[in-house]
Amino acid sequence: MILAGVDIGTLTCRLLIARVSESGGLTELRSDRRIVRLGEDVDRLRTLRPDAMDRVISTLLEWRKVIETYPVEGQIAVATSAVRDAKNRDEFLGRIKREAGFEVELISGEEEARRTMLGIRSGLPDGISSVLGLDIGGGSTEFMLDRPGSAPIVRSVDLGVIRLSERMLLHDPPTERELQAAREVIKKEIQQVGGVLGDFSRATFVGTAGTITTLAAMAQQLPVY
Repeated sequence: MILAGVDIGTLTCRLLIARVSESGGLTELRSDRRIVRLGEDVDRLRTLRPDAMDRVISTLLEWRKVIETYPVEGQIAVATSAVRDAKNRDEFLGRIKREAGFEVELISGEEEARRTMLGIRSGLPDGISSVLGLDIGGGSTEFMLDRPGSAPIVRSVDLGVIRLSERMLLHDPPTERELQAAREVIKKEIQQVGGVLGDFSRATFVGTAGTITTLAAMAQQLPVY
């Protein structure tokens, strides 16, 4: 069976078309990602900007044509932090359905975290027991602790790269004072989440999304990622 998935994030939109085996394994057939900055000014205005909505819909129209070149038997599209926060989210989701043909599911931060952990687990080898997951998005960041024998602990905080930059990093490059203030905010949030997660010292840490992959590419000195 071939399925298509679309993730409408605060900073990035992603497409995956994959063959799904009977055991649930995925074989990627096509993938794409576009930086669309849907969440631009949402933290301040609580409204999606017309130009940002247009960028997303233009991307989805392209992807609709791509999906139609495969014998896709099912599709899912989800929206996350920026759309959750926007007062005009119904208008935006209605436009997507009318213009691009996607019925978009708006998921909570906790559901976003739960599905992220499912994705993390699907990519890990057997034998890894406890996993601490971190997903740094454009509008929110999700923390997940998955341990054998207990339900996963998931937390979502309204702290992503676009949201934090617009709130605190007002210069380019940021001033040292701005950076220090941002560090303090991040530290406070992590301490609060850490108190909820409990002991994760034996867990395997897995990070997802662009911030993590960019840092990994820099650490490995990859000329192309």
